Amino acid sequence: MATSGAQTSRSLQEVKVKQRPYVGYVAWLVQRITALILLFLLPIKIYSGYAMIGKLPGAGAISSLHLNAMLDSLLIFALIFHALYGFRVILIDIGVIRDNRNVFKTFTIIGAIMCALTFYFIVS
Repeated sequence: MATSGAQTSRSLQEVKVKQRPYVGYVAWLVQRITALILLFLLPIKIYSGYAMIGKLPGAGAISSLHLNAMLDSLLIFALIFHALYGFRVILIDIGVIRDNRNVFKTFTIIGAIMCALTFYFIVS
């Protein structure tokens, strides 16, 4: 009986160590937030581009948004992380990935490096 209780306690500790529920939640939340950012910024970017070349009305204020570095940076940030975390979900769904923590960390580091490089080239 004591062995059974110790064995159950050890298996519960192993389950707690292996499971990190917030990793999946953070990736899910970031993907939803970046989806909303993309939902608003992509149409603004497209519309402002057409307004800038004179094909649509509103060449004043809206066309200046097309060359806004902050808007471009936010759009690139949202695009990179939405794509990477979406690719992570696809890899999990098809069974290629079993350990979500390492993939989340890896994709976050890759996304941060890609964002830093693109921000550097936008600013300079």
